[in-house]
Amino acid sequence: MKQNKNLIYNNPKQLLMSSKIVLVGKAAAGKDFFRKRMMDKGFTFGVSCTTRLKRIKDNEVDGKDYHFKSDKEFDVLVEAGEFVEYQSFNGWRYGITKNEFDNSDVMIMNAEAVKLLPSEYAKKCFIIYLDIPLETRIARITERNDIHDNVMRRVNDDEKQYLNFSQFDCKITNSDF
Repeated sequence: MKQNKNLIYNNPKQLLMSSKIVLVGKAAAGKDFFRKRMMDKGFTFGVSCTTRLKRIKDNEVDGKDYHFKSDKEFDVLVEAGEFVEYQSFNGWRYGITKNEFDNSDVMIMNAEAVKLLPSEYAKKCFIIYLDIPLETRIARITERNDIHDNVMRRVNDDEKQYLNFSQFDCKITNSDF
């Protein structure tokens, strides 16, 4: 394992063998910021499906930030076998379709999604874990003022999900990346 102050590489050779980049991290770790920077450089973003409500303050757009689905619409996709992976998190369901996976360069997932990736998909991925300090994340979540969610519930759920998370190729710990 190679590392410096803010980067830890579990498997640096994986980057050369991968065709997809997966950004993983707890709430408000900077995943969306990072993916927008990558899109500015020409990367194509794989938009996940979710049953959660749009964040009004963040001006989320259907088809750009997420494909916002009703429970029934999500069920239809599950039954049709359209998802590479899907799961429930924080009371909502999330998943990425095979089409989005195949036609994108970069995706955002959580720890559970990474664990659920079938091996034929996982071997195509270079996984970057944004492991940002708790204080920074709480400040960012609070600033969002999301009326549909509770800050400490999100933090506690994330701490449980990411406990012992090690399925990454690179970890970034600097909140000013």
